[in-house]
Amino acid sequence: MTGKRADSNPETDADAPYRPSVVRTLRKSVADAWLYLALFVGVNVIWVVLLGLPLGALGRLALRPIVAIIGIAMTVLTVAVGNAILFHVTNRIAHGDACARDLWRTVTDHFAASLAMLVIIAAIAALAIFNVHFYLRVLPASPLWRIIGIIWGYVVIMFALAMAYSYPLLVDQGCGAWSAMRRSTLLFLDNPGYTLGLAGALLAWTFVVILPVLTAVPVLVGLSALVLCFIEAGFVALVANNALLELTRKYETQERKQDAGGCVPGHTGG
Repeated sequence: MTGKRADSNPETDADAPYRPSVVRTLRKSVADAWLYLALFVGVNVIWVVLLGLPLGALGRLALRPIVAIIGIAMTVLTVAVGNAILFHVTNRIAHGDACARDLWRTVTDHFAASLAMLVIIAAIAALAIFNVHFYLRVLPASPLWRIIGIIWGYVVIMFALAMAYSYPLLVDQGCGAWSAMRRSTLLFLDNPGYTLGLAGALLAWTFVVILPVLTAVPVLVGLSALVLCFIEAGFVALVANNALLELTRKYETQERKQDAGGCVPGHTGG
């Protein structure tokens, strides 16, 4: 799928391979956010509310096990709804044809797959993080256990990077959770430098946003909170969707040049 307002680039019209650019992706994401500012801010606020309300209730009720279990289940459900809305709307913003009705239509289109993928990713990540803690903190200090714990730490990082395109693929291609995760992993393995560059840029941006909180200066803390509530999640999702567009153009260029293969590694055309 190509957007109505996709950036033109001479490389897409020539025989030279299209090279995904971190700078171009970030620049387009900023322009997209500004162009659809009201919708962009609105979907970010919705995601924060859907995440924050159940977590806030969970914090007060955590001492009651049954209620805590219900609270965790509700948090998973609301976050799945929030992720579906966030990534679908930012996907349409990246393609240049977003509208307000996308906020609600996406719930029926992507909720089930979003929930399944959230549960799978959370379970795998929790297992990997538990192993890091187990080998580094629980077992007696030993060079062997420390090495295994460090290896598991790398597994956590690599898994997070491999899932970078999973939600954009889910909403852009309408595929299932496992298919989106598999294709996201293949995209990461085929484009490690580009993915690492984007991840580093987003981590730096997030650090700059959160850093004022450490100063304990009320004005700076307030500004940081405003960015987190109105911009942060939406910008990360928008960058991920624009990154998928960059990679799609790369494979479309290769397809035209080689007259074989698909747009995305692992894409079967179904």
